[in-house]
Amino acid sequence: MIKMLVLQQWHGLSDPELERQANDRISFRQFLGLPNKIPDRSTIWLFRERISESGKYIAIWNELQRQLDAKGLTIREGMIQDATFIHSDPGHTSSDTPRGGGEAKTRRSKDGTWTKKGGKPHFGYKLHAIMDGGDYDLIRSISTTTASVHDSQVDLSETGEVVYRDRGYQGGRNVKDTMQP
Repeated sequence: MIKMLVLQQWHGLSDPELERQANDRISFRQFLGLPNKIPDRSTIWLFRERISESGKYIAIWNELQRQLDAKGLTIREGMIQDATFIHSDPGHTSSDTPRGGGEAKTRRSKDGTWTKKGGKPHFGYKLHAIMDGGDYDLIRSISTTTASVHDSQVDLSETGEVVYRDRGYQGGRNVKDTMQP
């Protein structure tokens, strides 16, 4: 199941698409160890929810990084950090309308926030990721924040690393952030 989530992350697949690709692509099946049965989308979702709720994703992530390092997949050309929006349903109310706390009768995300990029509004969250800039393009660390957190406030680099970032990371103080669900 961990390998399924790795494939999903590397290829940017939804749960249904991951199920289809794992059943269809021989490269996915080989990576998974040629299992007789591929988990369905519900099983994938439930597994991801369980490891997230239990907090075990941190130990799993650390073990994956240890194994990559043991295989000699090391960082040679610096790191690349960037962020992407994770859009959430803003509901039917405007951005000025209070959400009403946990008792509100709305489909709007209670944790997401509004921001603008290039004059276009976005509601939800940001996924910040740092990956090696070498041949492997492996994600080394991630963090999730609300959409209104400026990129310059999230620094996923280790001390002494060369990190390439876009303009959005300039200007603010860098605060070390940890991996969050």
